[in-house]
Amino acid sequence: MKRRTIALFVTGFNIEYETKVAAAARRRCAQRGINLLIFASLLARPDLNSDFVLADSTVRGESEIFNLLNYDLVDGIIVLGESIVSERTLDDLRSRAAERGIPVVNVNDDGHVFDHNVVLSDKAAMEFVVEHLVTEHGFTKINFIGGFPGNLQTEERLAAYKKVLTAHNIPIEEDRIAYGKFWKAAADCTEQFLKAKELPQAIVCASDTMAFFCMDCLKSHGLRIPEDIAVTGFDGIKDCEAYKPALTTAQRDFDGAGVKAVDIIADGWDGVRYEQAVSVESKLIRRHSCGCPEVREESSFYDSNYAVINAYKQFNHDLIVMNTKFPAAKTSEELYAGAAPIAKLFRLGRVFICICKDVEEFSGNDGEDNAGLSCGGLTDTMISMLQYKHDVPVRTEFSVERLVPADVLEEEKAVCFAFSPLYFDDLFLGYIAYEPPEDFSNSASGDLFSTWTMAISNNAGSFYMKKELEDVVAKLENLYIRDPLTGLYNRRGMEKLTAPIIDNAIHLKNPVTVVCADIDSLKPINDLYGHEAGDNAIMQTAHALRICMPNDAVCVRTGGDEYCIILPETSGEEVARCILHVERLLEEYNDASGLPYKVGCSCGYFTGVPESLEGYEEIVHRADEEMYKVKSLKKVHR
Repeated sequence: MKRRTIALFVTGFNIEYETKVAAAARRRCAQRGINLLIFASLLARPDLNSDFVLADSTVRGESEIFNLLNYDLVDGIIVLGESIVSERTLDDLRSRAAERGIPVVNVNDDGHVFDHNVVLSDKAAMEFVVEHLVTEHGFTKINFIGGFPGNLQTEERLAAYKKVLTAHNIPIEEDRIAYGKFWKAAADCTEQFLKAKELPQAIVCASDTMAFFCMDCLKSHGLRIPEDIAVTGFDGIKDCEAYKPALTTAQRDFDGAGVKAVDIIADGWDGVRYEQAVSVESKLIRRHSCGCPEVREESSFYDSNYAVINAYKQFNHDLIVMNTKFPAAKTSEELYAGAAPIAKLFRLGRVFICICKDVEEFSGNDGEDNAGLSCGGLTDTMISMLQYKHDVPVRTEFSVERLVPADVLEEEKAVCFAFSPLYFDDLFLGYIAYEPPEDFSNSASGDLFSTWTMAISNNAGSFYMKKELEDVVAKLENLYIRDPLTGLYNRRGMEKLTAPIIDNAIHLKNPVTVVCADIDSLKPINDLYGHEAGDNAIMQTAHALRICMPNDAVCVRTGGDEYCIILPETSGEEVARCILHVERLLEEYNDASGLPYKVGCSCGYFTGVPESLEGYEEIVHRADEEMYKVKSLKKVHR
């Protein structure tokens, strides 16, 4: 029986609670023998009350990773929709999954209700915190710092705070309530509390981050925590244990949410039905900031923190090396190879850097209407550009529907692969596909992963933009040295390209052959049939010369009906064959064209070894004389 596969939509590995949900879902999938494909953008949707706005190009780049999902490969989808940057992503997910009958579970997202939803209740969690302060520590003067007024999370946590106080007949005083905007404004709120006539016994913060700013402010006033004022947080992020005193906090059961989301899908395959909304209860984590005894083991705690600090230092070093090597990269293979050391630091398994074929093989020489590099999005064909812990060669092409150039979903054991976008301004490059280590969410790697991925994107984007700029410069240069009518070189082009040929011939005493050509009867063609006919004769002659002369020949249109071809180290016999080929090609054109005029040209050549520039000019003069001899003979025979 084919192994089942679940897809998970998440915002990177630097939003801690989402990472914990993803880690738990991964463990549960492994236990149940289910493949897990994680589609992880790098940036979260800005808070509604934030002044920060993502650029449209950023939203497109972030959202494109979710378009990578091949719905034919998956049997269920888990989405953490609260932080996904684009509403369109969620709308598209809903409709495409419904078309195929794929179950979708949305986790911790009150704003988007799907057929299945895992709910993490903030009300119960905050009630646990306030109840603990009242019943176990006997506090009655408890202040509250919320996020933004009107924010759903703030209002739910504030309602829980008021509910507990009311249940214990503790009066609710509005001057004990302030709003810290989920950031450093919490310090201003704390200053406000300290100016009151009666100091609080405890301050309840609606997020751990605000609790840190609150405690910093209390310390700056010489107040002790928890002896003078107790402080609690909310969310249960890993920094709570690192702060001193360690922060008492409420933590929603992220592990339970990840497990429950997988079970809803997997049990559904067996016919088990769940309610539309399934709640996962929160838990209180008691630490020293509220007055509870210190429980952590100092040695293991500090060893763990030292390992994280060490990882940060190593990452900074490797990132500097990667960015330093970038300017020296001559090829994209060299560019992406620089990512390998940090992949090793993150302890990633197999890594594929998958670049859109249109980007990797871009060449502005494909036509005058080429629009250059653009965001474009995913292409049908991708190119694998990094060989890391697998045997797929660099530059292997594969269909984007496969996700990676290997049959990872058909392996003996269940696999977990993650995918994150690579984009640069308005240019979507592709994505990085990787096997994250099992403890990715519990190490420094998760926080640094987005930084690494964006550095790869910035380096690669600059590389391809430089390539495009070089192409534009080459086009402009080509326009400067090319004749616009025939595409042959003009006199400027001849001066530029023949100089090294002449210098080499003079230095090595090598022969140079010059062919001079002149269109036959161009003036009568112009006079009788018009300048369009004359232009046609010019172009057909140029085409014949370009086709019939050797590849290393420099073909030049030197005047209205005159051409000069410079050939290094070419024998007279070979030149004679080329001229005969030109005449035959023009005869074939005349036989097939049906035009009332004939296109022809007279060619003469001379071969010599120039000892100086004057010697080369003499070769040109002799070739011109030979050409006029041929033209004169044609007039006599005519």
